[in-house]
Amino acid sequence: MKTFTVTFIRHGKVNGAPALYGSTDIGVCPATNQAISDSLTHADIGYQTVISSPLRRCLSLAELLAGERPLVCEPALQEMHFGQLDGTPFETITSGSQVWQLLEQFWHNPARAGLPDAESLESFCTRVTGCWSRIVNELRNDVLIVTHGGVIRAIVADVLGLDWKNPQWYSNLTIRNGSITQIQVTVIENQPYFAVKQIGSIY
Repeated sequence: MKTFTVTFIRHGKVNGAPALYGSTDIGVCPATNQAISDSLTHADIGYQTVISSPLRRCLSLAELLAGERPLVCEPALQEMHFGQLDGTPFETITSGSQVWQLLEQFWHNPARAGLPDAESLESFCTRVTGCWSRIVNELRNDVLIVTHGGVIRAIVADVLGLDWKNPQWYSNLTIRNGSITQIQVTVIENQPYFAVKQIGSIY
């Protein structure tokens, strides 16, 4: 039997107006990354390897947290792609317009109401959970994963056996910027068993 701890950190607040930032590659203030790094030190969380989404809002923090540790860039841990509305500031969208109505439908039921040219929620969850399964199979030590809120929700839903199509999972669960989520993985005869230790904690 072997037991590992996988610690997820959601990237810091981005340097941009409120919007759906999926594949849009927007950065985070260095001072924000440093504050997250300091909070992780305060929380006394150990890890030997760092895995990161390739988007710079994650990778910039991952590089800081890795130090001399191995750092793996994992494209499958990118946030969901929101199509034509990816990165479009909400303040530029006219309230009550057709585009705004599409956004409202998406917020109320993201599994059923897709956005123009966007990745479907099903495709996103399949991509993320497939990557998660691969990471679990390759675990050799405690790991820190720097990624996005949607990615963390998808993985926690998978671990808990919850319905990823349930709109409340996305509207009622807050994964704040810079927050920590931890999953303990115990491997017995090549079979992984999971225990969620914390979700969206701020230190």
